[in-house]
Amino acid sequence: MDFDTWESKFKPVDNHIDNNSCFDGKMFETFGPEYEFVCSQPPERVWTFVEVDGDYVAILHGFHLVNRMGYFVTEVPGTKEDFVELPTSTDE
Repeated sequence: MDFDTWESKFKPVDNHIDNNSCFDGKMFETFGPEYEFVCSQPPERVWTFVEVDGDYVAILHGFHLVNRMGYFVTEVPGTKEDFVELPTSTDE
Protein backbone atom coordinates (compact mmCIF):
# COMPACT_ATOMS: atom_id res chain seq x y z
CA MET A 1 0.00 0.00 0.00
CA ASP A 2 1.16 3.57 -0.48
CA PHE A 3 1.71 6.11 2.29
CA ASP A 4 -1.54 8.03 1.78
CA THR A 5 -3.61 4.84 1.99
CA TRP A 6 -1.71 3.71 5.10
CA GLU A 7 -2.10 7.11 6.75
CA SER A 8 -5.82 7.18 6.03
CA LYS A 9 -6.38 3.59 7.19
CA PHE A 10 -4.21 3.46 10.33
CA LYS A 11 -4.17 7.12 11.43
CA PRO A 12 -0.67 7.84 12.79
CA VAL A 13 -0.71 10.01 15.91
CA ASP A 14 1.13 13.31 16.21
CA ASN A 15 4.51 13.35 17.88
CA HIS A 16 3.57 15.34 20.98
CA ILE A 17 7.23 15.50 22.10
CA ASP A 18 8.70 17.11 18.95
CA ASN A 19 6.32 19.09 16.75
CA ASN A 20 9.02 19.42 14.08
CA SER A 21 9.50 15.70 13.50
CA CYS A 22 9.46 14.14 10.03
CA PHE A 23 6.31 13.16 8.15
CA ASP A 24 4.42 16.30 9.19
CA GLY A 25 5.10 15.72 12.87
CA LYS A 26 4.13 12.03 12.92
CA MET A 27 7.48 10.21 13.25
CA PHE A 28 9.17 9.41 16.58
CA GLU A 29 12.93 9.15 17.16
CA THR A 30 14.84 5.98 18.05
CA PHE A 31 16.17 7.33 21.35
CA GLY A 32 15.27 9.41 24.40
CA PRO A 33 11.74 10.38 25.45
CA GLU A 34 10.29 9.68 21.99
CA TYR A 35 11.65 6.11 22.04
CA GLU A 36 10.36 5.63 25.57
CA PHE A 37 6.91 6.73 24.44
CA VAL A 38 6.96 4.29 21.50
CA CYS A 39 8.03 1.44 23.82
CA SER A 40 5.11 2.19 26.13
CA GLN A 41 2.53 1.73 23.35
CA PRO A 42 0.61 -1.45 22.51
CA PRO A 43 2.77 -3.44 20.04
CA GLU A 44 -0.02 -3.71 17.46
CA ARG A 45 -0.01 0.11 17.14
CA VAL A 46 3.76 0.49 16.56
CA TRP A 47 5.33 0.78 13.10
CA THR A 48 9.00 1.13 12.11
CA PHE A 49 10.37 3.31 9.33
CA VAL A 50 13.30 1.36 7.81
CA GLU A 51 15.79 1.45 4.98
CA VAL A 52 15.78 -1.91 3.18
CA ASP A 53 19.20 -2.97 1.84
CA GLY A 54 19.87 0.57 0.66
CA ASP A 55 17.33 0.02 -2.12
CA TYR A 56 14.16 1.56 -0.71
CA VAL A 57 12.47 2.76 2.46
CA ALA A 58 9.38 1.24 4.01
CA ILE A 59 7.10 1.38 7.01
CA LEU A 60 6.83 -2.06 8.59
CA HIS A 61 4.30 -3.07 11.18
CA GLY A 62 5.84 -3.77 14.55
CA PHE A 63 8.91 -2.81 16.52
CA HIS A 64 12.11 -3.40 14.53
CA LEU A 65 15.71 -2.52 15.40
CA VAL A 66 17.67 -3.33 12.22
CA ASN A 67 17.91 -0.43 9.75
CA ARG A 68 15.38 1.61 11.70
CA MET A 69 15.15 5.32 11.03
CA GLY A 70 12.15 6.14 13.20
CA TYR A 71 8.81 4.94 14.54
CA PHE A 72 5.14 5.67 14.13
CA VAL A 73 2.29 5.00 16.55
CA THR A 74 -1.17 4.62 15.06
CA GLU A 75 -4.70 4.88 16.39
CA VAL A 76 -5.73 1.79 14.44
CA PRO A 77 -3.78 -1.45 15.05
CA GLY A 78 -2.10 -3.25 12.18
CA THR A 79 -0.85 -6.76 11.43
CA LYS A 80 2.52 -8.14 10.34
CA GLU A 81 1.16 -8.40 6.78
CA ASP A 82 0.72 -4.60 6.60
CA PHE A 83 3.57 -2.55 5.20
CA VAL A 84 4.18 0.55 3.14
CA GLU A 85 6.85 0.87 0.46
CA LEU A 86 7.76 4.51 -0.05
CA PRO A 87 9.12 5.91 -3.28
CA THR A 88 12.68 7.18 -3.13
CA SER A 89 14.24 9.82 -5.28
CA THR A 90 17.85 10.05 -6.40
CA ASP A 91 17.29 13.60 -7.66
CA GLU A 92 17.93 15.30 -4.31
